[in-house]
Amino acid sequence: MSTTFQVDDDQSEAAKPGCKPPDRICILGIRFDNLTMSEAVQAIVDRLDHPLPSQACFVNADCVNIAHRNPQYLDVLHKASLTLADGIGLKLAGLVHGIPVRDNVNGTDLFPRLCAELPGTGIKMFLLGGRPGVAGAAANWVAQNYPGVVIAGCQHGYFKPEEETTVIQRISDSGADVLLVAFGAPQQELWINRHLHQLGVKVAIGVGGLFDFYSGRISRAPLWMRKIGVEWLYRLYQEPTRLSKRYLLGGPLFLMRVLLAYAPRRKGTP
Repeated sequence: MSTTFQVDDDQSEAAKPGCKPPDRICILGIRFDNLTMSEAVQAIVDRLDHPLPSQACFVNADCVNIAHRNPQYLDVLHKASLTLADGIGLKLAGLVHGIPVRDNVNGTDLFPRLCAELPGTGIKMFLLGGRPGVAGAAANWVAQNYPGVVIAGCQHGYFKPEEETTVIQRISDSGADVLLVAFGAPQQELWINRHLHQLGVKVAIGVGGLFDFYSGRISRAPLWMRKIGVEWLYRLYQEPTRLSKRYLLGGPLFLMRVLLAYAPRRKGTP
């Protein structure tokens, strides 16, 4: 797959001083909805009134690396109703090419903002994924902090293949409008894409390790680390075995892709 840093003609114009960043940008062949956190929440809420089900994806630097070796995952990202730039890596990539990425729109910070929009609406949420008990603990966090949010059901992600049909039916029977799937990328996005029209939900979102944070299983980095974009260091400290490849190898690989894709454009080649 090509590593070209694709930029629409109007993106370069929008990057000039005084111009509003474009609503759609393309970084390393992946199209993003260039939204602020508040705009992303509103975009998800708006999709709840759409007649067809929608898929929303959070994409960070690791996801970009995965998409470059997994064409099926890349295709799902292109088809998604919303593709949101998650993490400091995407902001740096935009900075290199002079296209401002408006915000770090990550699922962990978006989740409570979305919950704040739902009380009184009758919108129901289903939590799918994580280790046994984790989704339920995250649902308890919602009940304590946003008691007006209706949790239609919870299901851990360690079900057997032969149980999948039952899980899908359970989600559909629950009457849930919003489904959060925590399988990790790209499994969660591929799973949603395969089953979206069977699930009966209006919006399905892949949320990675979100339930681990809100269940209390894993603590988040201090606020100051999040603000300066080094939450990944804290996560690496917490789970070095699982995350060392993603951050210590994947991070430089992503940066190399960004710089290699930028070099030809800087020289003025088409």
